[in-house]
Amino acid sequence: MIKTIQATKLRAHFKDALGHVKESKQPLIITERGVPTSVLVDIDEFEDYLMMQDSEALKEIQQSAKEYREGKIHTLEDVFGDM
Repeated sequence: MIKTIQATKLRAHFKDALGHVKESKQPLIITERGVPTSVLVDIDEFEDYLMMQDSEALKEIQQSAKEYREGKIHTLEDVFGDM
């Protein structure tokens, strides 16, 4: 479940809020006067979000998923040999 926190409480407990986001990988919604205004998210989740905004990256992900479903895969040995 996504949690919320008031901005004033966030200021007082910022380190704890960061710890929650890092450990749970869940976003933390920040409210001001009861209105959601911002979100604190884990960096990996944010990077995934940014990638999904890039249409070329999204096409590559979809193409890779299609090739995987079709069995067009390579083992680590195929790619790297006996290094």
